[in-house]
Amino acid sequence: MATLIIASISDRAGKSALAAALAVKMGSETTSIALGKASSPDAANDADAAMFASLLPEIPAIGGAADEIASNISELSKSTGGGVAIIEGSSDAQFNLQLGEATDGLILLVARYGEEISAVASKYGSRLAGVVINAMPRYRGEYVSGRLAADIETAGTKLLGTIPDDRRMLAPKLGQVAEFLGGQFLSGDDQSDRLIENFLIGGLVLDWGPFYFASRKNTGVIVRGDRPDVQLAAIQTDTTRALILTKGVRPVEYVMYEAAQAEVPLIVVPGNTHDVAEQLEGLQPEVGFDHPDKLSRMVDLVSEHLDISAIADQLVQPATR
Repeated sequence: MATLIIASISDRAGKSALAAALAVKMGSETTSIALGKASSPDAANDADAAMFASLLPEIPAIGGAADEIASNISELSKSTGGGVAIIEGSSDAQFNLQLGEATDGLILLVARYGEEISAVASKYGSRLAGVVINAMPRYRGEYVSGRLAADIETAGTKLLGTIPDDRRMLAPKLGQVAEFLGGQFLSGDDQSDRLIENFLIGGLVLDWGPFYFASRKNTGVIVRGDRPDVQLAAIQTDTTRALILTKGVRPVEYVMYEAAQAEVPLIVVPGNTHDVAEQLEGLQPEVGFDHPDKLSRMVDLVSEHLDISAIADQLVQPATR
């Protein structure tokens, strides 16, 4: 069973998302797939392993220290006759190399746009399958495909893909938003897993409501609890996914009724609208990958922007070629 280790330069570079998406894309009726997280200096081992099991319960899970993973892969190879094991590694190059040696695996380095790649890539030598740039600003595509790709090739490896920045991958769950703000669901708490891709502030623009609220998809509208006019305009827009009502004020009953009919959850939070909007800027570091819609979106992004065949071709060769 060939092994592909997903490494990074820094934490939160997208290793889990890339590993899960590749497991979906590379698995088939003729190719067995295993997926896991290596025990490493990272703090999120257990959470990532549980997330893989939740999103992809049909794929065999492997984990533990390097020697344990190597043993698990060996046992799986006997039962499957081959296939690919995809292991989420670390941002620690030495740890990833130890894992590569134990499993005779290749290393795929995922870097966020703007990180220094060449120095880290050179540490992996012949085990490096290539580099993937994640969260790339769309307007920087020409630079990445030109100068940056050339710099990476000068370092002795290849740029295998550039995954663009995507709002869905950054989206928090509605329940996470409520908890972070110290809010309370007035309705729609059964929609706490709903993803909120954008936030809009209601009542601070001159645009007529529906046009403004339709300017973004999957929005959480932040609005004072005592502004039923703005609340109703947001509810009438099919892109609104929740109302976040500020100043701790409950809406009038008619708004409650219309929100229920439109299946728009209502959350009441302390603080004024401006402060709540600023507070939400601190939520991003806590947002994870643990949602089926994010997996589906990442599979689409990998399919469109990553040279999976080049990775597969390298996996059939000895890692220390």
